[in-house]
Amino acid sequence: MQGDTLNLRKVVFDSDTASDDAIAMILAHKKFDVVGVTIVAGNVRFENQVKNALFTLEYFGFDTPVYLGSRRPILGHWRTVEEVHGENGMGGWAYPEPTRKAEAEYAPDALIRLSKEYEGELEILAVSPLTNLALAYLKDENITKRIKKVWIMGGAFTQGNMGMSSEFNFWVDPEATHIVLHAGFDITLVPWEVAVEAATITDTEWHALLSRGKKADLFFVNACKVLHEYSKSKGMRGSVQPDSLTVAIAEERTLILEAKRVYVDVETCGLSRGAMLVDHYFLTKNQENVELVFRADEKKFKAMFFETLGDFS
Repeated sequence: MQGDTLNLRKVVFDSDTASDDAIAMILAHKKFDVVGVTIVAGNVRFENQVKNALFTLEYFGFDTPVYLGSRRPILGHWRTVEEVHGENGMGGWAYPEPTRKAEAEYAPDALIRLSKEYEGELEILAVSPLTNLALAYLKDENITKRIKKVWIMGGAFTQGNMGMSSEFNFWVDPEATHIVLHAGFDITLVPWEVAVEAATITDTEWHALLSRGKKADLFFVNACKVLHEYSKSKGMRGSVQPDSLTVAIAEERTLILEAKRVYVDVETCGLSRGAMLVDHYFLTKNQENVELVFRADEKKFKAMFFETLGDFS
């Protein structure tokens, strides 16, 4: 069970649950009152994402309802990335089948309902393609007035991890990204490179978690082992945890070292499909629509990350 959540902020965790998403889900349940987990097409096969979410919640004793959302982006084609997260999205970990089941309610409908139930206080931790939130907005545009805040992990300044300039979440469904960016939500956006700099778990830190050996430490090692090796094969220092960084920033704004309000859009076609477009110099004359994070505090993030994982006996 989640314990006393009376004084915690209400959030929905919107996820294409694979290795890094599962770790971020654990952190979210420690820092917030998670009133729902919504699943959207993204990292790996949809049925594996669902099982990964249900298993993670069951493993740690969280009874949060899980709602199934869109199994594909609004337009265009995308592909899953099992090479990044392992065949099942959890590093190939042969974990037991979860006994829990997902709810019957469609995730965009659940978002609309929960926004009414917790009007003015609900926040969205969107660490996935934005299809579910876009579909909810298209059905009920007043959702922007009821949701307090949207925290998005997505976009890249220049170093795309899917296209040459495209980050995966934006690349999967740039049309949904465009809809959400222009809907009128209060958005803070954490791009890919910010996580590479501040939220990469190095070999030394990996082995420290393995040696400490607490429940969440071993969960992390099992779930993220393919991600860890894949990241290093691409020249990174270790496994990048962008979703956990976004959750941490949502809980503790002092992790942000540099941010500013800017106008952000997304490219929806061609070789740069999914690329984040930032109007640094107010060239478009468009109103700023996001708070864009440029730098985050690596030391503070990792202290929070390791402490939170260590809280699970």
